[in-house]
Amino acid sequence: MSLDTALTHEEGVKAASQRLRGRLGEDLVDGRRALSDPDSEHLIKFHGIYAQDDRDVRRTRTLAKEELEYIFMVRVVVPGGRLSSDQWLALDEVAERFGNGTLRLTTRQAVQIHGVWKGSLRDLASRLHEATLSSFGGCGDVVRNTVLCPRLGEHPEYARLVRDIAAHFRPRTTAYLEVFVGGELAVSVEEREHDFYGETYLPRKFKIAIAHPEENCVDVFAHDVGLVPHVHPTEGPGAHVIVGGGLGRSYQHPGTYARLGEHLGFVADRDLLAVIEALVELYRDEGGRSDRRQARFKYVVADRGIDSVRADVESRSGRRVFVIDPPVLAPGHDHLGWSEGEDGLAWLGLPVPRGRVRDGDTVRQRQALRSLAERGGVEFVVTPRQDLRVGVASLDQTRVDEMVREHGLLTRDSLSPVARRAIACVALPTCSKALAESERVAPEVIATIEEVLAAVGRPDAELDVRISGCPNGCSRAALAEVALVGRTKSTYDLYLGGSPRGDRLAVMVAEKVSLEGLSEVLTPWCARWAVESESGESFGDFVSRVGAS
Repeated sequence: MSLDTALTHEEGVKAASQRLRGRLGEDLVDGRRALSDPDSEHLIKFHGIYAQDDRDVRRTRTLAKEELEYIFMVRVVVPGGRLSSDQWLALDEVAERFGNGTLRLTTRQAVQIHGVWKGSLRDLASRLHEATLSSFGGCGDVVRNTVLCPRLGEHPEYARLVRDIAAHFRPRTTAYLEVFVGGELAVSVEEREHDFYGETYLPRKFKIAIAHPEENCVDVFAHDVGLVPHVHPTEGPGAHVIVGGGLGRSYQHPGTYARLGEHLGFVADRDLLAVIEALVELYRDEGGRSDRRQARFKYVVADRGIDSVRADVESRSGRRVFVIDPPVLAPGHDHLGWSEGEDGLAWLGLPVPRGRVRDGDTVRQRQALRSLAERGGVEFVVTPRQDLRVGVASLDQTRVDEMVREHGLLTRDSLSPVARRAIACVALPTCSKALAESERVAPEVIATIEEVLAAVGRPDAELDVRISGCPNGCSRAALAEVALVGRTKSTYDLYLGGSPRGDRLAVMVAEKVSLEGLSEVLTPWCARWAVESESGESFGDFVSRVGAS
Protein backbone atom coordinates (compact mmCIF):
# COMPACT_ATOMS: atom_id res chain seq x y z
CA MET A 1 0.00 0.00 0.00
CA SER A 2 0.92 3.66 -0.23
CA LEU A 3 3.64 4.86 2.14
CA ASP A 4 1.94 8.25 2.59
CA THR A 5 1.56 9.18 6.25
CA ALA A 6 -0.46 12.39 5.91
CA LEU A 7 -3.54 11.43 3.92
CA THR A 8 -5.83 13.98 2.33
CA HIS A 9 -9.15 14.82 3.94
CA GLU A 10 -10.91 13.10 1.04
CA GLU A 11 -9.28 9.79 1.94
CA GLY A 12 -10.87 10.01 5.38
CA VAL A 13 -14.22 10.88 3.84
CA LYS A 14 -14.11 7.77 1.65
CA ALA A 15 -13.05 5.54 4.54
CA ALA A 16 -15.91 6.74 6.76
CA SER A 17 -18.55 6.81 4.01
CA GLN A 18 -19.98 3.30 4.43
CA ARG A 19 -19.04 2.57 0.85
CA LEU A 20 -20.04 5.88 -0.68
CA ARG A 21 -23.26 6.43 1.29
CA GLY A 22 -22.27 9.02 3.87
CA ARG A 23 -25.09 11.46 4.64
CA LEU A 24 -26.34 11.60 1.06
CA GLY A 25 -29.66 9.95 1.86
CA GLU A 26 -30.48 12.56 4.48
CA ASP A 27 -29.12 15.37 2.31
CA LEU A 28 -31.52 14.64 -0.53
CA VAL A 29 -34.62 15.08 1.63
CA ASP A 30 -33.65 17.90 4.02
CA GLY A 31 -35.43 20.61 2.00
CA ARG A 32 -32.30 22.68 1.37
CA ARG A 33 -31.00 23.48 -2.11
CA ALA A 34 -27.37 22.77 -1.21
CA LEU A 35 -25.65 19.74 0.27
CA SER A 36 -24.89 19.72 3.97
CA ASP A 37 -21.09 19.88 3.82
CA PRO A 38 -18.01 19.41 1.62
CA ASP A 39 -17.87 15.73 2.54
CA SER A 40 -21.19 15.13 0.79
CA GLU A 41 -20.00 17.20 -2.17
CA HIS A 42 -17.04 14.83 -2.55
CA LEU A 43 -19.07 11.63 -2.15
CA ILE A 44 -21.80 12.63 -4.56
CA LYS A 45 -19.21 12.80 -7.33
CA PHE A 46 -18.83 9.01 -7.16
CA HIS A 47 -22.48 8.91 -8.19
CA GLY A 48 -21.74 11.06 -11.25
CA ILE A 49 -23.22 14.23 -9.75
CA TYR A 50 -21.48 17.57 -9.21
CA ALA A 51 -22.63 20.21 -6.76
CA GLN A 52 -22.46 23.60 -8.48
CA ASP A 53 -23.89 27.09 -8.42
CA ASP A 54 -24.73 29.52 -11.19
CA ARG A 55 -21.60 31.69 -11.24
CA ASP A 56 -23.25 34.30 -13.44
CA VAL A 57 -25.31 35.40 -10.43
CA ARG A 58 -22.91 34.46 -7.65
CA ARG A 59 -21.57 37.96 -7.01
CA THR A 60 -24.99 39.61 -7.17
CA ARG A 61 -26.46 37.13 -4.72
CA THR A 62 -23.47 37.37 -2.40
CA LEU A 63 -23.67 41.17 -2.28
CA ALA A 64 -27.40 40.93 -1.62
CA LYS A 65 -26.70 38.39 1.14
CA GLU A 66 -28.89 35.87 -0.65
CA GLU A 67 -28.36 32.14 -0.93
CA LEU A 68 -26.39 31.14 -4.01
CA GLU A 69 -28.22 29.60 -6.98
CA TYR A 70 -27.30 26.02 -6.10
CA ILE A 71 -27.68 23.52 -8.93
CA PHE A 72 -26.30 20.11 -9.87
CA MET A 73 -24.80 18.56 -12.97
CA VAL A 74 -25.52 14.88 -13.64
CA ARG A 75 -23.08 13.01 -15.88
CA VAL A 76 -24.65 9.92 -17.42
CA VAL A 77 -22.23 7.07 -18.12
CA VAL A 78 -22.42 5.80 -21.72
CA PRO A 79 -19.71 3.18 -22.43
CA GLY A 80 -18.45 3.80 -25.95
CA GLY A 81 -21.03 6.57 -26.33
CA ARG A 82 -23.73 4.24 -27.76
CA LEU A 83 -27.42 4.79 -26.95
CA SER A 84 -30.66 3.19 -28.11
CA SER A 85 -33.71 5.17 -29.22
CA ASP A 86 -35.38 4.59 -25.84
CA GLN A 87 -32.28 5.73 -23.99
CA TRP A 88 -32.02 8.91 -26.06
CA LEU A 89 -35.69 9.65 -25.33
CA ALA A 90 -35.06 9.18 -21.61
CA LEU A 91 -32.16 11.63 -21.72
CA ASP A 92 -34.24 14.13 -23.67
CA GLU A 93 -37.05 13.79 -21.14
CA VAL A 94 -34.93 14.35 -18.03
CA ALA A 95 -33.20 17.33 -19.66
CA GLU A 96 -36.61 18.94 -20.15
CA ARG A 97 -38.22 17.91 -16.83
CA PHE A 98 -35.29 18.29 -14.45
CA GLY A 99 -32.50 20.19 -16.25
CA ASN A 100 -32.08 23.36 -18.26
CA GLY A 101 -33.51 21.90 -21.46
CA THR A 102 -30.18 20.98 -23.05
CA LEU A 103 -28.00 17.89 -23.30
CA ARG A 104 -24.22 18.34 -23.13
CA LEU A 105 -22.11 15.76 -24.98
CA THR A 106 -18.60 15.29 -23.59
CA THR A 107 -15.23 14.34 -25.03
CA ARG A 108 -15.47 11.10 -23.02
CA GLN A 109 -18.73 10.17 -24.78
CA ALA A 110 -20.86 10.76 -21.69
CA VAL A 111 -23.97 12.95 -21.56
CA GLN A 112 -24.40 15.71 -18.99
CA ILE A 113 -27.65 17.16 -17.64
CA HIS A 114 -27.14 20.70 -16.36
CA GLY A 115 -29.13 22.92 -14.00
CA VAL A 116 -30.74 20.18 -11.89
CA TRP A 117 -32.17 21.07 -8.48
CA LYS A 118 -31.30 18.79 -5.57
CA GLY A 119 -34.93 17.89 -4.97
CA SER A 120 -35.13 16.42 -8.49
CA LEU A 121 -32.05 14.16 -8.31
CA ARG A 122 -33.91 11.05 -7.18
CA ASP A 123 -36.67 11.37 -9.78
CA LEU A 124 -34.06 11.95 -12.47
CA ALA A 125 -32.02 8.90 -11.40
CA SER A 126 -35.13 6.72 -11.31
CA ARG A 127 -36.10 7.71 -14.86
CA LEU A 128 -32.58 6.95 -16.07
CA HIS A 129 -32.68 3.60 -14.27
CA GLU A 130 -35.86 2.67 -16.16
CA ALA A 131 -33.92 3.17 -19.39
CA THR A 132 -30.93 1.12 -18.10
CA LEU A 133 -28.89 4.29 -17.74
CA SER A 134 -26.97 5.53 -14.73
CA SER A 135 -24.65 8.30 -13.60
CA PHE A 136 -22.89 6.03 -11.10
CA GLY A 137 -19.14 6.16 -11.72
CA GLY A 138 -19.45 9.21 -13.97
CA CYS A 139 -16.99 10.86 -11.61
CA GLY A 140 -15.14 9.87 -8.43
CA ASP A 141 -12.00 7.92 -7.70
CA VAL A 142 -12.84 4.94 -9.91
CA VAL A 143 -12.45 3.77 -13.51
CA ARG A 144 -14.47 6.24 -15.56
CA ASN A 145 -16.50 5.95 -18.76
CA THR A 146 -14.46 4.10 -21.37
CA VAL A 147 -14.01 5.92 -24.68
CA LEU A 148 -14.24 4.02 -27.98
CA CYS A 149 -13.68 5.16 -31.55
CA PRO A 150 -17.15 5.14 -33.20
CA ARG A 151 -15.80 3.10 -36.11
CA LEU A 152 -14.73 0.36 -33.72
CA GLY A 153 -18.15 0.46 -32.09
CA GLU A 154 -19.59 -0.91 -35.33
CA HIS A 155 -17.78 -4.20 -34.60
CA PRO A 156 -19.42 -6.51 -32.02
CA GLU A 157 -16.12 -7.56 -30.44
CA TYR A 158 -15.15 -3.99 -29.52
CA ALA A 159 -18.63 -3.01 -28.42
CA ARG A 160 -18.47 -6.05 -26.15
CA LEU A 161 -15.01 -5.12 -24.87
CA VAL A 162 -16.26 -1.69 -23.79
CA ARG A 163 -19.21 -3.27 -21.99
CA ASP A 164 -16.91 -5.81 -20.35
CA ILE A 165 -14.59 -3.06 -19.07
CA ALA A 166 -17.57 -1.10 -17.74
CA ALA A 167 -19.01 -4.14 -15.95
CA HIS A 168 -15.68 -5.36 -14.60
CA PHE A 169 -14.67 -2.04 -13.04
CA ARG A 170 -18.08 -0.87 -11.84
CA PRO A 171 -17.91 -0.59 -8.02
CA ARG A 172 -19.82 -3.30 -6.19
CA THR A 173 -21.40 -1.03 -3.61
CA THR A 174 -25.17 -0.65 -3.99
CA ALA A 175 -25.07 2.87 -2.55
CA TYR A 176 -26.27 4.50 -5.78
CA LEU A 177 -29.35 2.31 -6.05
CA GLU A 178 -30.17 2.80 -2.39
CA VAL A 179 -29.65 6.55 -2.21
CA PHE A 180 -30.87 7.67 -5.65
CA VAL A 181 -33.15 4.97 -7.04
CA GLY A 182 -35.24 4.26 -3.97
CA GLY A 183 -33.70 1.24 -2.24
CA GLU A 184 -33.46 0.79 1.50
CA LEU A 185 -30.48 2.45 3.15
CA ALA A 186 -28.53 -0.42 4.59
CA VAL A 187 -24.97 -1.70 4.32
CA SER A 188 -24.95 -5.45 3.97
CA VAL A 189 -22.24 -7.20 5.95
CA GLU A 190 -21.68 -9.35 2.86
CA GLU A 191 -21.08 -6.33 0.63
CA ARG A 192 -17.40 -6.26 -0.24
CA GLU A 193 -15.79 -3.89 -2.65
CA HIS A 194 -13.48 -5.08 -5.43
CA ASP A 195 -9.97 -5.80 -4.21
CA PHE A 196 -8.56 -3.59 -6.99
CA TYR A 197 -10.43 -0.66 -5.39
CA GLY A 198 -10.23 -1.49 -1.71
CA GLU A 199 -12.24 0.33 0.94
CA THR A 200 -11.04 3.79 -0.12
CA TYR A 201 -11.10 3.21 -3.89
CA LEU A 202 -8.39 4.81 -6.06
CA PRO A 203 -6.31 7.89 -5.26
CA ARG A 204 -8.18 9.71 -8.05
CA LYS A 205 -9.87 9.00 -11.38
CA PHE A 206 -8.68 6.43 -13.92
CA LYS A 207 -9.43 6.80 -17.64
CA ILE A 208 -9.39 4.26 -20.47
CA ALA A 209 -9.72 4.83 -24.23
CA ILE A 210 -9.70 2.53 -27.26
CA ALA A 211 -8.48 3.94 -30.57
CA HIS A 212 -9.01 2.67 -34.10
CA PRO A 213 -5.69 1.39 -35.48
CA GLU A 214 -6.02 3.76 -38.45
CA GLU A 215 -6.87 7.02 -36.65
CA ASN A 216 -6.79 8.66 -33.25
CA CYS A 217 -10.08 10.47 -32.64
CA VAL A 218 -10.01 9.38 -28.96
CA ASP A 219 -6.59 10.92 -28.20
CA VAL A 220 -5.35 7.56 -26.98
CA PHE A 221 -2.08 8.95 -25.56
CA ALA A 222 -3.97 11.24 -23.16
CA HIS A 223 -5.40 8.52 -20.91
CA ASP A 224 -4.24 6.41 -18.00
CA VAL A 225 -4.65 3.37 -20.25
CA GLY A 226 -5.01 3.46 -24.03
CA LEU A 227 -5.68 0.45 -26.25
CA VAL A 228 -5.08 0.15 -29.99
CA PRO A 229 -6.24 -3.14 -31.61
CA HIS A 230 -3.46 -5.16 -33.20
CA VAL A 231 -2.87 -8.72 -34.40
CA HIS A 232 0.36 -10.25 -33.12
CA PRO A 233 2.12 -12.71 -35.47
CA THR A 234 2.15 -15.48 -32.85
CA GLU A 235 -0.34 -14.41 -30.16
CA GLY A 236 -3.20 -13.41 -32.44
CA PRO A 237 -5.70 -10.59 -31.76
CA GLY A 238 -5.06 -8.19 -28.95
CA ALA A 239 -4.03 -4.60 -28.45
CA HIS A 240 -1.16 -2.24 -28.02
CA VAL A 241 -1.35 -0.98 -24.44
CA ILE A 242 -0.36 2.63 -23.74
CA VAL A 243 -0.08 3.82 -20.14
CA GLY A 244 0.54 6.93 -18.11
CA GLY A 245 -1.10 9.66 -20.16
CA GLY A 246 -2.92 12.60 -18.63
CA LEU A 247 -3.31 16.29 -19.43
CA GLY A 248 -4.54 17.94 -16.25
CA ARG A 249 -2.30 20.21 -14.22
CA SER A 250 -2.50 23.02 -11.69
CA TYR A 251 -1.16 26.56 -11.85
CA GLN A 252 -0.62 26.44 -8.09
CA HIS A 253 1.38 23.21 -8.16
CA PRO A 254 4.63 23.30 -10.23
CA GLY A 255 4.99 19.54 -9.84
CA THR A 256 1.98 18.89 -12.06
CA TYR A 257 2.21 18.62 -15.83
CA ALA A 258 0.63 17.23 -18.97
CA ARG A 259 2.07 13.91 -20.12
CA LEU A 260 1.71 11.59 -23.10
CA GLY A 261 1.22 7.91 -22.44
CA GLU A 262 4.03 5.43 -23.17
CA HIS A 263 3.84 2.17 -25.06
CA LEU A 264 3.77 -0.71 -22.56
CA GLY A 265 3.59 -3.41 -25.21
CA PHE A 266 1.18 -5.88 -26.81
CA VAL A 267 -1.37 -7.86 -24.79
CA ALA A 268 -3.52 -10.65 -26.20
CA ASP A 269 -7.31 -10.27 -26.06
CA ARG A 270 -7.65 -13.02 -23.49
CA ASP A 271 -5.37 -11.15 -21.09
CA LEU A 272 -6.54 -7.54 -21.51
CA LEU A 273 -8.87 -7.31 -18.51
CA ALA A 274 -6.32 -8.93 -16.21
CA VAL A 275 -3.58 -6.53 -17.36
CA ILE A 276 -5.81 -3.47 -16.96
CA GLU A 277 -6.76 -4.70 -13.49
CA ALA A 278 -3.08 -5.01 -12.60
CA LEU A 279 -2.50 -1.43 -13.76
CA VAL A 280 -5.42 -0.26 -11.61
CA GLU A 281 -3.95 -2.14 -8.63
CA LEU A 282 -0.57 -0.51 -9.18
CA TYR A 283 -2.27 2.88 -9.16
CA ARG A 284 -4.25 1.95 -6.06
CA ASP A 285 -1.06 1.10 -4.20
CA GLU A 286 1.37 3.74 -5.46
CA GLY A 287 -0.79 6.59 -6.74
CA GLY A 288 -0.22 8.71 -3.66
CA ARG A 289 -2.96 9.83 -1.30
CA SER A 290 -1.39 12.85 0.39
CA ASP A 291 -1.82 15.39 -2.45
CA ARG A 292 -4.79 15.04 -4.82
CA ARG A 293 -3.21 17.36 -7.36
CA GLN A 294 -0.42 14.83 -7.89
CA ALA A 295 -2.42 11.67 -7.26
CA ARG A 296 -2.55 10.57 -10.88
CA PHE A 297 -1.34 7.39 -12.54
CA LYS A 298 0.85 9.35 -14.98
CA TYR A 299 3.16 10.30 -12.12
CA VAL A 300 3.46 6.65 -11.05
CA VAL A 301 4.54 5.71 -14.58
CA ALA A 302 6.92 8.67 -14.80
CA ASP A 303 8.54 7.80 -11.46
CA ARG A 304 8.66 4.05 -12.02
CA GLY A 305 9.72 3.99 -15.67
CA ILE A 306 7.97 1.93 -18.32
CA ASP A 307 10.14 -1.19 -17.87
CA SER A 308 9.42 -1.32 -14.15
CA VAL A 309 5.69 -0.84 -14.77
CA ARG A 310 5.71 -3.69 -17.30
CA ALA A 311 7.48 -6.03 -14.86
CA ASP A 312 5.06 -5.12 -12.08
CA VAL A 313 2.02 -5.72 -14.29
CA GLU A 314 3.30 -9.10 -15.45
CA SER A 315 3.96 -10.10 -11.83
CA ARG A 316 0.55 -9.01 -10.57
CA SER A 317 -1.46 -10.42 -13.46
CA GLY A 318 0.52 -13.50 -14.39
CA ARG A 319 0.08 -12.42 -18.03
CA ARG A 320 2.66 -11.64 -20.68
CA VAL A 321 3.21 -8.14 -22.11
CA PHE A 322 5.11 -8.41 -25.40
CA VAL A 323 7.56 -5.65 -26.28
CA ILE A 324 6.94 -4.68 -29.91
CA ASP A 325 7.08 -1.49 -31.97
CA PRO A 326 4.43 1.06 -30.92
CA PRO A 327 1.51 1.94 -33.20
CA VAL A 328 1.69 4.81 -35.66
CA LEU A 329 -1.69 6.52 -35.88
CA ALA A 330 -3.20 8.91 -38.41
CA PRO A 331 -5.04 12.12 -37.45
CA GLY A 332 -8.40 11.66 -35.80
CA HIS A 333 -11.48 11.57 -38.01
CA ASP A 334 -14.36 13.94 -37.27
CA HIS A 335 -16.95 11.18 -38.04
CA LEU A 336 -19.29 13.71 -39.66
CA GLY A 337 -21.45 13.14 -42.73
CA TRP A 338 -22.84 9.88 -44.10
CA SER A 339 -20.91 6.60 -44.01
CA GLU A 340 -21.78 2.94 -44.41
CA GLY A 341 -21.12 1.12 -41.15
CA GLU A 342 -19.59 -2.31 -40.70
CA ASP A 343 -22.73 -3.16 -38.69
CA GLY A 344 -25.06 -2.77 -41.69
CA LEU A 345 -26.38 0.64 -40.63
CA ALA A 346 -25.99 3.92 -42.44
CA TRP A 347 -24.42 6.44 -40.07
CA LEU A 348 -24.90 10.20 -40.22
CA GLY A 349 -22.48 12.27 -38.18
CA LEU A 350 -24.18 15.50 -37.09
CA PRO A 351 -22.16 18.45 -35.80
CA VAL A 352 -23.11 19.53 -32.28
CA PRO A 353 -21.23 22.80 -31.72
CA ARG A 354 -19.51 22.69 -28.32
CA GLY A 355 -21.47 19.49 -27.62
CA ARG A 356 -24.63 21.36 -26.60
CA VAL A 357 -27.81 19.73 -27.95
CA ARG A 358 -30.51 22.38 -27.83
CA ASP A 359 -33.41 23.96 -29.67
CA GLY A 360 -32.97 27.49 -30.94
CA ASP A 361 -34.98 29.82 -33.14
CA THR A 362 -33.71 28.35 -36.38
CA VAL A 363 -31.86 25.16 -35.39
CA ARG A 364 -34.12 22.69 -33.56
CA GLN A 365 -31.69 19.88 -32.90
CA ARG A 366 -33.31 18.41 -29.78
CA GLN A 367 -36.69 18.32 -31.48
CA ALA A 368 -35.28 16.66 -34.58
CA LEU A 369 -33.43 13.97 -32.63
CA ARG A 370 -36.45 13.32 -30.42
CA SER A 371 -38.67 12.87 -33.47
CA LEU A 372 -36.18 10.49 -34.99
CA ALA A 373 -35.88 8.45 -31.79
CA GLU A 374 -39.65 8.21 -31.41
CA ARG A 375 -39.80 6.28 -34.67
CA GLY A 376 -37.61 3.62 -33.06
CA GLY A 377 -34.86 1.42 -34.42
CA VAL A 378 -32.31 4.21 -34.36
CA GLU A 379 -28.89 4.07 -32.71
CA PHE A 380 -27.08 7.12 -31.36
CA VAL A 381 -23.35 7.45 -30.69
CA VAL A 382 -21.68 10.36 -28.92
CA THR A 383 -18.29 10.98 -30.54
CA PRO A 384 -15.05 11.91 -28.75
CA ARG A 385 -15.31 15.33 -30.43
CA GLN A 386 -18.67 16.11 -28.77
CA ASP A 387 -20.72 15.43 -31.91
CA LEU A 388 -23.44 12.84 -32.51
CA ARG A 389 -23.77 9.96 -34.96
CA VAL A 390 -27.19 8.59 -35.87
CA GLY A 391 -27.44 5.03 -37.19
CA VAL A 392 -30.41 4.05 -39.38
CA ALA A 393 -31.29 1.48 -42.02
CA SER A 394 -29.89 2.50 -45.41
CA LEU A 395 -33.42 2.91 -46.80
CA ASP A 396 -34.07 5.66 -44.23
CA GLN A 397 -31.25 7.96 -45.36
CA THR A 398 -33.54 10.14 -47.50
CA ARG A 399 -35.99 10.53 -44.62
CA VAL A 400 -33.19 11.56 -42.27
CA ASP A 401 -31.84 14.09 -44.78
CA GLU A 402 -35.32 15.62 -44.99
CA MET A 403 -35.48 15.85 -41.20
CA VAL A 404 -32.11 17.59 -41.13
CA ARG A 405 -33.31 20.22 -43.61
CA GLU A 406 -36.70 20.70 -41.98
CA HIS A 407 -35.19 21.37 -38.56
CA GLY A 408 -32.34 23.55 -39.81
CA LEU A 409 -29.63 21.25 -38.48
CA LEU A 410 -26.00 21.92 -39.19
CA THR A 411 -24.14 19.52 -41.45
CA ARG A 412 -20.48 18.85 -42.08
CA ASP A 413 -20.51 20.92 -45.27
CA SER A 414 -22.18 23.88 -43.57
CA LEU A 415 -19.23 24.41 -41.22
CA SER A 416 -15.70 25.59 -41.85
CA PRO A 417 -12.87 23.08 -41.32
CA VAL A 418 -11.93 24.91 -38.11
CA ALA A 419 -15.49 24.86 -36.74
CA ARG A 420 -15.87 21.17 -37.56
CA ARG A 421 -12.91 20.19 -35.41
CA ALA A 422 -13.13 22.72 -32.57
CA ILE A 423 -13.66 21.45 -29.01
CA ALA A 424 -14.56 23.48 -25.94
CA CYS A 425 -15.21 22.50 -22.34
CA VAL A 426 -18.26 23.78 -20.44
CA ALA A 427 -16.45 26.24 -18.12
CA LEU A 428 -18.55 29.20 -16.92
CA PRO A 429 -21.14 29.61 -15.56
CA THR A 430 -21.42 26.16 -13.98
CA CYS A 431 -17.99 24.55 -13.63
CA SER A 432 -16.43 25.39 -10.27
CA LYS A 433 -12.89 24.97 -11.66
CA ALA A 434 -13.25 27.42 -14.54
CA LEU A 435 -11.03 30.47 -14.54
CA ALA A 436 -12.29 31.80 -17.88
CA GLU A 437 -15.02 31.27 -20.45
CA SER A 438 -14.82 28.42 -22.95
CA GLU A 439 -18.06 27.11 -24.47
CA ARG A 440 -19.67 30.54 -24.65
CA VAL A 441 -16.68 32.24 -26.33
CA ALA A 442 -15.92 29.40 -28.74
CA PRO A 443 -17.81 31.03 -31.67
CA GLU A 444 -15.76 34.21 -31.20
CA VAL A 445 -12.49 32.27 -31.05
CA ILE A 446 -13.36 30.23 -34.14
CA ALA A 447 -14.33 33.36 -36.08
CA THR A 448 -11.04 35.05 -35.15
CA ILE A 449 -8.99 32.07 -36.29
CA GLU A 450 -10.97 31.83 -39.53
CA GLU A 451 -10.24 35.51 -40.20
CA VAL A 452 -6.53 34.96 -39.56
CA LEU A 453 -6.41 31.99 -41.93
CA ALA A 454 -8.24 33.91 -44.62
CA ALA A 455 -5.86 36.85 -44.24
CA VAL A 456 -2.79 34.63 -44.78
CA GLY A 457 -4.32 32.86 -47.78
CA ARG A 458 -5.30 29.55 -46.12
CA PRO A 459 -9.09 29.92 -45.65
CA ASP A 460 -9.80 26.20 -46.05
CA ALA A 461 -7.11 24.97 -43.68
CA GLU A 462 -7.95 22.34 -41.09
CA LEU A 463 -6.76 23.21 -37.61
CA ASP A 464 -7.45 21.39 -34.37
CA VAL A 465 -8.57 24.19 -32.06
CA ARG A 466 -9.43 23.55 -28.42
CA ILE A 467 -10.51 25.90 -25.67
CA SER A 468 -10.37 25.21 -21.96
CA GLY A 469 -11.53 27.35 -19.08
CA CYS A 470 -8.74 26.04 -16.86
CA PRO A 471 -5.70 23.74 -17.10
CA ASN A 472 -7.54 20.57 -16.00
CA GLY A 473 -7.78 19.34 -19.57
CA CYS A 474 -11.42 18.36 -20.18
CA SER A 475 -11.19 19.55 -23.79
CA ARG A 476 -7.78 17.87 -24.12
CA ALA A 477 -6.35 21.25 -25.09
CA ALA A 478 -2.75 20.22 -24.43
CA LEU A 479 -2.81 18.14 -27.64
CA ALA A 480 -4.26 20.79 -29.95
CA GLU A 481 -2.58 22.59 -32.82
CA VAL A 482 -4.05 25.78 -31.37
CA ALA A 483 -5.15 25.81 -27.74
CA LEU A 484 -6.44 28.50 -25.43
CA VAL A 485 -6.24 27.63 -21.74
CA GLY A 486 -7.92 29.94 -19.23
CA ARG A 487 -5.53 31.81 -16.98
CA THR A 488 -7.64 34.66 -15.58
CA LYS A 489 -11.23 35.73 -16.04
CA SER A 490 -10.36 37.53 -19.28
CA THR A 491 -7.08 36.00 -20.50
CA TYR A 492 -5.74 32.71 -21.82
CA ASP A 493 -2.39 31.07 -22.27
CA LEU A 494 -1.89 30.30 -25.96
CA TYR A 495 -0.42 26.91 -26.89
CA LEU A 496 0.63 25.87 -30.40
CA GLY A 497 2.17 22.86 -32.08
CA GLY A 498 0.21 19.85 -30.92
CA SER A 499 -0.03 17.02 -33.43
CA PRO A 500 -3.16 16.23 -35.46
CA ARG A 501 -2.32 12.61 -34.63
CA GLY A 502 -2.56 13.29 -30.90
CA ASP A 503 0.99 12.14 -30.22
CA ARG A 504 2.68 15.45 -29.35
CA LEU A 505 1.99 18.09 -26.72
CA ALA A 506 1.50 21.72 -27.63
CA VAL A 507 3.92 24.36 -26.35
CA MET A 508 2.96 27.63 -24.71
CA VAL A 509 3.91 30.59 -26.92
CA ALA A 510 2.19 33.45 -25.06
CA GLU A 511 0.79 34.03 -21.58
CA LYS A 512 -2.36 35.90 -20.61
CA VAL A 513 -3.63 36.66 -24.11
CA SER A 514 -7.01 38.38 -24.32
CA LEU A 515 -9.50 37.33 -26.96
CA GLU A 516 -9.08 40.77 -28.49
CA GLY A 517 -5.33 40.17 -28.75
CA LEU A 518 -5.52 36.63 -30.13
CA SER A 519 -5.29 37.64 -33.78
CA GLU A 520 -2.16 39.71 -33.20
CA VAL A 521 -0.34 36.82 -31.53
CA LEU A 522 -1.53 34.07 -33.88
CA THR A 523 -1.18 35.84 -37.24
CA PRO A 524 2.65 35.75 -37.47
CA TRP A 525 2.65 31.99 -36.92
CA CYS A 526 -0.05 31.37 -39.51
CA ALA A 527 1.64 33.71 -41.97
CA ARG A 528 4.92 31.81 -41.65
CA TRP A 529 3.10 28.48 -42.07
CA ALA A 530 1.38 29.74 -45.22
CA VAL A 531 4.74 30.64 -46.79
CA GLU A 532 7.32 28.30 -45.25
CA SER A 533 5.48 25.01 -44.74
CA GLU A 534 6.37 21.91 -46.66
CA SER A 535 3.85 20.22 -48.94
CA GLY A 536 0.97 18.83 -46.90
CA GLU A 537 2.53 19.91 -43.61
CA SER A 538 -0.05 20.59 -40.90
CA PHE A 539 0.09 23.75 -38.83
CA GLY A 540 1.00 21.81 -35.69
CA ASP A 541 3.78 19.92 -37.43
CA PHE A 542 5.16 23.16 -38.87
CA VAL A 543 5.20 24.90 -35.50
CA SER A 544 6.94 21.91 -33.97
CA ARG A 545 9.51 21.77 -36.77
CA VAL A 546 10.48 25.44 -36.70
CA GLY A 547 10.38 25.53 -32.92
CA ALA A 548 7.79 27.27 -30.78
CA SER A 549 9.30 29.21 -27.92
